Amino acid sequence: MGKVDVVPVVIKGRTGYDIKVRDLEATVQDYIDALNSFIEEIKCSRTRSPGRDSCYACNLCCQERIPVTLIDARNLGEKGNVLEAITKFFHVYVEDRVVDITMGLNESGCCRLLDPAKGICSNYLNRPMVCQTFICSPSTRAAKQLREQVVNAGEDELVRSWFKTDNRAGGYVINEAVNPRLNPGDYPATPFKGKTSYVQVKLKDVCTKKLWLQLSSFLE
Repeated sequence: MGKVDVVPVVIKGRTGYDIKVRDLEATVQDYIDALNSFIEEIKCSRTRSPGRDSCYACNLCCQERIPVTLIDARNLGEKGNVLEAITKFFHVYVEDRVVDITMGLNESGCCRLLDPAKGICSNYLNRPMVCQTFICSPSTRAAKQLREQVVNAGEDELVRSWFKTDNRAGGYVINEAVNPRLNPGDYPATPFKGKTSYVQVKLKDVCTKKLWLQLSSFLE
């Protein structure tokens, strides 16, 4: 039993999963590790690929919007260089006051990190958090909310860092824009501020109080 457990549950007749936090100091990395182990070890329903037991070499989710966090950028950029990751791998879309930073897509409409020959990520160990925590299986509402809240906080902190990349001469890296009205004040600091790894981000700091009480009700 780890600091975070991912346990199989039956949802509408299909095997899915739920999240149980076993330690008050559990981190986002504990959550990622637990879910990765579950994906690799437990046979559960794959709603997008019925009859499939493994996610290996299935790249259906590599063709969708893939949000990224500040730590994803640090992991992908050389020596943690966020601007390099944004320039080389990401797609920055600005509409009005909203900034959306996602993985860039290749000419085939797949993630730039996808190895088409193998059908898996070319940088598997450093693939974005949203990829490491996704499995097309049923999950409880709490499990869905946890993933959403962690991803949103990490996304917002990446945008805060993006605002700091304006070099005045070249401006921000923007791939698409519709009536941009940029305002850094729209993105206050999150628990990801100043963090360089998921080990440093505690789940209790990212979750709403209501969700944390649900997840930690299993503490022994």
